[in-house]
Amino acid sequence: MNGKILVADDDPEIQELLRFTLEAEHYNVLVAGDGEEAWRRAREELPDLIILDINMPKMSGFEVCEKVRSDGATCLIPIIMLTSLVRPKDRLTGIKLGADEYLTKPFEPFELVARVENLLRRMRQALSANPLTGLPGNISIENEIKSRLQDKKVFAILYTDVDNFKAFNDKYGFERGDSVIRLTAVILRSVVSEFGEKDDFIGHIGGEDFVVITTATRVGPIAEKVIENFDRLIPGQYDEDVRQRGYIWAVGRDGQEARFPLMTLSIGATIVEPGRFQHYSQVIERVKEMLKVAKAKEGSTLVVG
Repeated sequence: MNGKILVADDDPEIQELLRFTLEAEHYNVLVAGDGEEAWRRAREELPDLIILDINMPKMSGFEVCEKVRSDGATCLIPIIMLTSLVRPKDRLTGIKLGADEYLTKPFEPFELVARVENLLRRMRQALSANPLTGLPGNISIENEIKSRLQDKKVFAILYTDVDNFKAFNDKYGFERGDSVIRLTAVILRSVVSEFGEKDDFIGHIGGEDFVVITTATRVGPIAEKVIENFDRLIPGQYDEDVRQRGYIWAVGRDGQEARFPLMTLSIGATIVEPGRFQHYSQVIERVKEMLKVAKAKEGSTLVVG
């Protein structure tokens, strides 16, 4: 099943049309015939999405929408308002109360399905996004790689990691460490926007680790420009005296104080051709191997393999 959808409408024909349309797309459909039942089922079932008619007995769709948005357990559930009303103020009321989409009766079933799919995709991406950078997180990264493997087309993945980040974070604190992570995200976004393709993907695995998914021909240009911008901007994150001498004193993972050079960027990359990898985990394992080779070298480095 693709997800659980609550349909709230007092018209049996509309209920049946929505159920038939959505079940054909492999959704689990729940039905409510009035506003009170809709609100009760929303709390009990916690559906992935709610389709709400505005004019319902016992409680209007507007009232249900307001209750859904004000309850901590249901407040993030996407809502599509379904109505025969065409007045602009009715649409505005629904939006103010927190509706995500607005569909006017009569509607095209294919349009409804498209809106449902888009809303669910956006919600899943939002829930998996890294809160520090706003970039898609691990769930979205895994789904993106799996989708490209299924397409059986050539693509490339770059795995980036900031060298000597822990020493910087320990010396200057988490706020300045977070600034470095955000700066890295900004660099990746700007470079991919300029040198990548329109379907390229950037994800934030966590900490100072990021991935970029692009075409095979874009690996070199993207990596070279990312490294160039990183090496130019990162020294500005250090105090002047540290920049002058080129290293900081910090406690290493072995508990001993040591000298750590200024941060650099290691990038491991691999080209994914049809048949080369069968599973998502194999892709990640390979690109991590390339990253390990890159981190063994001095300075900011790209290793492809």
